[in-house]
Amino acid sequence: MKRCYMCDHPINSKQDLYRWLKCDSLLCGACLRKLIPLRKTYQHQGMKLHVLYAYNEFIENMLFQYKEGLDTELRFCFLHEDRRYIEKRYKGHTLALMPSSKEKTQARGFHALAEMSNVLRLKKIQPFYKTEDRKQSSLNYEQRLQIGEIIRLDATKTLLKKKLVLFDDVCTSGATLTKAYELLKQENIVAEALVLCAHPLFIQNHT
Repeated sequence: MKRCYMCDHPINSKQDLYRWLKCDSLLCGACLRKLIPLRKTYQHQGMKLHVLYAYNEFIENMLFQYKEGLDTELRFCFLHEDRRYIEKRYKGHTLALMPSSKEKTQARGFHALAEMSNVLRLKKIQPFYKTEDRKQSSLNYEQRLQIGEIIRLDATKTLLKKKLVLFDDVCTSGATLTKAYELLKQENIVAEALVLCAHPLFIQNHT
């Protein structure tokens, strides 16, 4: 019997009829109902930013279990329900992954965004890097606004003629995405952004 990747309950537990018949979910019905779907586009600093879910305690715990608990099986879950929607919306685009510090990636043994986005049949590129390690979860909102200071564009990456979509898991202040967008704009490259989830405060400020 298939089990929920998050809570290990039977996958069909509390599942709605559509998903029960489809039988391809990775989360049980109870876990799926803890997600708050949005699929909304916001304008942020001149950039189109598409948000799949609202950030809440469930997604926070799921990301923590994945990144810090090293539960790599969860990598399949984050975009699973939206994969066809994303592939259709961004057909012909390349995902430009937001940077993670080398130290953090090496400690985990995997690049969290790269593994998460591998469920998508879209090309990926990692054109940005961080000049130093700053754990965003330990920063307050004002400090996160300054996170863009450590984002750089890798000059060795070929980006011209690519239709780019900046991709990140969580948008709190939007500072990382804004800096990446500005760096691309300096190279005459226009991009939009996609995030797994956005903090309620960000959503409130853009509504």
